Amino acid sequence: SDTENWAKGFVSNFARPPEGNDTAQIKGVAAGIGDIGIANSYYVGRLAKSDKAEDKAVVQKIGMFFPNQNGRGTHINISGGGVVKTAPNKEGAIKFLEHLASPEAQKIFSEGNNEYPVVEGVPVPSVLTTYGNFKSDAVNVAIYGELNGEAIKLMDRVGWK
Repeated sequence: SDTENWAKGFVSNFARPPEGNDTAQIKGVAAGIGDIGIANSYYVGRLAKSDKAEDKAVVQKIGMFFPNQNGRGTHINISGGGVVKTAPNKEGAIKFLEHLASPEAQKIFSEGNNEYPVVEGVPVPSVLTTYGNFKSDAVNVAIYGELNGEAIKLMDRVGWK
């Protein structure tokens, strides 16, 4: 499949076996271990806002690239919430979720975590605005769980550890 061929090519181009977290990938690129690393953007924001000079130096050595801008757009992670059927205070839980999706809460959340807000019109944290705008992938995330088992098998076949 196209996906399997893409994953094989990806694995064959690893500069090192995957190790560490997103920050480790960013620092690895800054140290010259590889030319490209995949990391969530908020980790770059954390390094940029760090009190440590060495973290700020890392950010000065890297850039940020959003793939698939001429096609479907860049993958974005989501955080979700829900109310279980047996919740003792469903009304309060729904109000809390609605609050989290409000412009006020999104502003606090996005600035505190250096993340892009999900509510349109809420300003992007200044630490991220230097990287510009991007087109996000509008894939229906409901398929993630459905395809997870198949994706793991594919990753195993291509040697992605």
